[in-house]
Amino acid sequence: MSKRLPVVVGVSGASGAALADRVIERLIALEHPIELIATSSARIVWRQEQGYPWAEAVARWQASGLITEHNPNNQAATIASGSYPVYGMLIVPCSMGTVAALAAGFANNLLLRVADVTQKEGRRLVVVPRETPLSSVHLENMLRLSQRGVRLVPPMPNFYARPTTVAEVVDFVAARALVALGLSPELDSNQQWAGLELE
Repeated sequence: MSKRLPVVVGVSGASGAALADRVIERLIALEHPIELIATSSARIVWRQEQGYPWAEAVARWQASGLITEHNPNNQAATIASGSYPVYGMLIVPCSMGTVAALAAGFANNLLLRVADVTQKEGRRLVVVPRETPLSSVHLENMLRLSQRGVRLVPPMPNFYARPTTVAEVVDFVAARALVALGLSPELDSNQQWAGLELE
């Protein structure tokens, strides 16, 4: 089997650390190499929401041999260049500040630089935006990204599958993000829309 191109996973400072955790776990289960970037804000949110430090999570993932972590301030990293081959990029969760920077082409850290490179090289970019309610500015920025071909996967529950735990909803969103990236051909059978008879 030919060597798989890595996926860049960017983690911003929005709420939703569990979403990033599940996406990374799913990629590891697929034996897909990961180039990982987490902003300083993301690391703070991670500890608050997950109850343990970011470094502990990275150490757990690195046991797979598939993870390469990058300093978010190192714009000289390999993945900052368009000539470095990657499959695509997923930003999960994605703050509205990051969405705004992407919409404006602003790239003052490695996560934003790689997202900019991903767009200019015509590679797949999937964003999992986290904010509610959404203002007109948020919607306008996301529209600009969508018009450029960026896939937007808001973390919305799959009520039709009758989830009973937060973990089930998180897993569904992670699966949808990977489908949008083109890495999973379809959702798991228990996550697909079965259809309802409505009067």
